[in-house]
Amino acid sequence: MLKFLLLAILLTAHIALGEEENVDSFKFVDGKCIYRNHTIEPYDAEVPRNICEMWECDPEKKTIVVTGCYIGDRYSSCHHHSQHGIRWPRCCHTYRATC
Repeated sequence: MLKFLLLAILLTAHIALGEEENVDSFKFVDGKCIYRNHTIEPYDAEVPRNICEMWECDPEKKTIVVTGCYIGDRYSSCHHHSQHGIRWPRCCHTYRATC
């Protein structure tokens, strides 16, 4: 359990240092976050089935925090895909490159 907690903290810290991106598919309506046609309650999180991410709604900042997986540096035209049906964060361990 301690290993999992430490891994989650390190993963979150690493991702927090990543890039910020403005996304057209995000809206903040009536105190709720709407992202990719999913409505997320204030201070709640959504873990979608088909995307290896966690989405957290921050109503104070009127933003959504998208947490994904660190897959390392990419130097080619390869695309990385996770195994479908496994939810975040366990899906992070299933990423494979398709070139």
